[in-house]
Amino acid sequence: MSEYSTPVSVAFEFQRSTIQSAHEVVENGIEAQKQFSAAMVDGFAPARDASERSTDIVRTSVDTYFDAIEAVVPAGSGVEEVREITHEQLDLFEESQLDAIDQLENGFDESAEATGEMLDEFLSALDEQVTTLLNAHEDLEGQTIEMLERLEDSLEDLQAEFEARGEEMQEQLEAQAEAIQEQLEDVTENVQEAASETTAA
Repeated sequence: MSEYSTPVSVAFEFQRSTIQSAHEVVENGIEAQKQFSAAMVDGFAPARDASERSTDIVRTSVDTYFDAIEAVVPAGSGVEEVREITHEQLDLFEESQLDAIDQLENGFDESAEATGEMLDEFLSALDEQVTTLLNAHEDLEGQTIEMLERLEDSLEDLQAEFEARGEEMQEQLEAQAEAIQEQLEDVTENVQEAASETTAA
């Protein structure tokens, strides 16, 4: 990898890491929401148990109360009938309370299930989009590095050509300098010969 493409790869890797981190944050948030919904559904069982225990306590208290009344009231005074009516009312109250809890649980369960399905679909679509984005990002990185490497090769070729032409131009200049030197020597020699001939005449 060239000196130009290495920092580019580091930058692309950082961007991919940021995308993946953001994706993980979204996934964790969705999982937390699903766990919260599941915990809410599970929370109806203790509510049902508490309702039954509360009714049992009331029923025991009622029985204790009527036992105390029957101990001091003569038989056939109608206390037993009142006890039975009270128990029937307690049964109806307990049944209506449990029905209400069941309805709440069923409604919440259906809502939680629908929400869970929607969150799963959202997460699946998000996974696909992030995968597509990361693949495109890697392709872009490859294209960018390839372009930089081609550019680097072109610069090296230009530099080599420039150096080759520089050597060629230097050789031409040296050849021209030699030719001029030879011409100067010839001119000097001719001038000396002409001067010698003039002196001799």
